[in-house]
Amino acid sequence: MTRHLHLDLVGGIAGDMTVAALVDVGATWDALVAVLARSGLPLTPLRHEREWRGGLAGVRFHVEEERDPPARTWRDIRAMLEDATLTDRARERALDVFGRLAEAEGATHGCTADEVHFHEVGAMDSIADIVAAAVALDLLDVTSASCGDVPVCPGSTRMAHGVLPLPAPATTRLLEGFTLTPIPGRLETVTPTGAAILASLCAPDDALPSMRLLGTGVGMGTAELEDRPNVLRVLLGERTATPGSAGPRAAEAVVVEANIDDMDPRLYGEVAARLFDAGALDVALLPLQMKKHRPGTLVQVVARPELEGVLTGVLLRETTTLGVRSHDVRRVELERHHRTVTTRFGDVRLKCGVLAGEVVNVSPEYEDCAARAREHDVPVKEVLAAAVAASDALDRSGTGA
Repeated sequence: MTRHLHLDLVGGIAGDMTVAALVDVGATWDALVAVLARSGLPLTPLRHEREWRGGLAGVRFHVEEERDPPARTWRDIRAMLEDATLTDRARERALDVFGRLAEAEGATHGCTADEVHFHEVGAMDSIADIVAAAVALDLLDVTSASCGDVPVCPGSTRMAHGVLPLPAPATTRLLEGFTLTPIPGRLETVTPTGAAILASLCAPDDALPSMRLLGTGVGMGTAELEDRPNVLRVLLGERTATPGSAGPRAAEAVVVEANIDDMDPRLYGEVAARLFDAGALDVALLPLQMKKHRPGTLVQVVARPELEGVLTGVLLRETTTLGVRSHDVRRVELERHHRTVTTRFGDVRLKCGVLAGEVVNVSPEYEDCAARAREHDVPVKEVLAAAVAASDALDRSGTGA
């Protein structure tokens, strides 16, 4: 079964609320702490406790505050995470969350992501929140997620840069495309860390799918709201085929593209990486014959419509183009999820495409295969072949294990 997580933002979302909710829904505390202890990260002490608030019982997650934390850059934190002893899936999730934060902070302050100096979110408690959330998601084997509306309060809050409006500027960039619902109060219901976790897990249009409910978790926040408890509720389930579904789903998308004939070709790889980090669904580089008989390159990006502005900004900042064009398209998509198979080289995730309740496409995750190949000092093609062979034994129903 593929496990799905639905986030019900009753009173908002923050990093500690996310970890607490995941522990409450089934990520075993001892297993979580053991993984973090082996990670090599210099984490401060962690603890959790059960609380009762607003008629709901749940978990509160605490990280001991780091004294006089340094102003770490995204480059510093990325190196820290890349060196940590974590599963590939947990590391990729933590890097993705922090990468989104860095892009949002860089866009807010007018600098590149690598130059961003994290203040509040660079402290060890925020790093612990993000890494613990990534590890808990891995322990729960969550492969997809969705969310409801995002509750926000008007007002302002004091941060390292001074008094800023709510939601904070970086938070609003991370929430682009999500539906915001105003609620009474003047509190920060969504922190930048919470927004980055939400954006990493869910697309704004990802609604609650048909699923068999396995458990419910509640993560407690620290604030008191006027009309609701300050909690994050999560629903964990196994996705099921939608009754009557007979084909792939149609989805709105946008193509953002630019013709370039004067850029150092070594830069294209980094441009593509930054586009994917910003949420692109696909990036293609196509050869062109341009004016004055110059060879050129068409950079073509496919994305969800709500990311058009973000990706346009990446192209304008990271390439030499003077203009970007876009047009709306329709994508027809298979339902997708991950499964894991065990090979003689270790575990490898498979991307599965489902049509009318049946798995019709299976592809091993290349990064998993490359990692197993390095561990065993064998060619990647051998691990790929082993993963494909293991996939033959899979239940081909769209909901099979």
